[in-house]
Amino acid sequence: MMKKKIMIGIGIIFAVCVIVYGGIVYAEYHQVQQGKLPIFANDLGNGTYQGLGYTVEVYYVSNTDMIEEMCMKLFGRQIIATVQCIQLQEENQETVRIENGNIQNENQIDEFIEKVNNRHTASLSILVIEEGKENHIQVEFVQGKDVKETVFEGENTVNIKVPSSDATSEEYQAFYGYYKITVNGEETGRYDCVHWTMKRKTKDNMVQVTMEPYLIEVTELPIICEYTLESSAYEKRFELIYEGRKDMGVKRVAEMNQFDNTDFGIYTIAGDVMIIIEEDMGYSLEDALKQAAITVQDMLDQIKQDEKYGFCEIGYYSDGGSTEYLYADYTILKFNTLDGNKDLVIGMQGQIMQYVNKSEYRTKFERN
Repeated sequence: MMKKKIMIGIGIIFAVCVIVYGGIVYAEYHQVQQGKLPIFANDLGNGTYQGLGYTVEVYYVSNTDMIEEMCMKLFGRQIIATVQCIQLQEENQETVRIENGNIQNENQIDEFIEKVNNRHTASLSILVIEEGKENHIQVEFVQGKDVKETVFEGENTVNIKVPSSDATSEEYQAFYGYYKITVNGEETGRYDCVHWTMKRKTKDNMVQVTMEPYLIEVTELPIICEYTLESSAYEKRFELIYEGRKDMGVKRVAEMNQFDNTDFGIYTIAGDVMIIIEEDMGYSLEDALKQAAITVQDMLDQIKQDEKYGFCEIGYYSDGGSTEYLYADYTILKFNTLDGNKDLVIGMQGQIMQYVNKSEYRTKFERN
């Protein structure tokens, strides 16, 4: 009798094990069928996942984390294989994917911002996955009417009614265009492009894509999404350190065409500039250029990249296109005046244009 009970107990345990194992295999089968990574198998690297009695092999699109093909084998025999269709692959490549803070296809954000800056209708799809939960974010820019106050039709001039300063938000949106943001199909906000723009902000190594206001005050910026700076395309090649002096003099660092065949000179005002490369390699700006530790183009590329990721603010002048890049501790002024001045000047924090102009740093010969 005891022996019979033992046999029944063993049979029940065996049946439970078979059911549990079958459930695990079915779950993994379902994952592969859906084009998703296995849940219970151990990652052996190189796209191979090993489970009890089964393996899952994953193949990725070249140089991406995007799954192209998967197959599952049970006791060495293939039981299922999935291949993502070309259309789905293209859709994935056109979607910004942020999984646990790591971003893929970040270039789609750049392309969207560029289209909006040119006032072209555009859309941006973002998939955010955090702890297995998915949020689908859609940002659309809807083009408005012609922003010119007058247009010409043949010999006739047609006046367009521009919204007044006390116009409603809806009137601004209709005339100038607007951003529309939806999360999981539900609209969360509309922002006209007169008072708002889409920008990146970087803080504590996290990049936030936000709606930033012009001329209006808000207590909190609307955040569209965020991701780690490490997973982005940002590359910090060097760090500038500005050390102020007591005087307001302008010091020449490089003459025109001295380095990189640049058609402008490089100067500092009221201070000196050091460059730190690879953390512990420090140079004066002049020595770094002379020793080719960096190039002038490296500097220009870094400035543009810093502005794109929100490490500095940008300000424009109506003198032909001069630009100031305002960092936390210093400012870089890139001239582009109508009289041909293209010099680069690094100075103290805040706007430095007036101080540079007062210094009359260029000789009469240089100005001509």
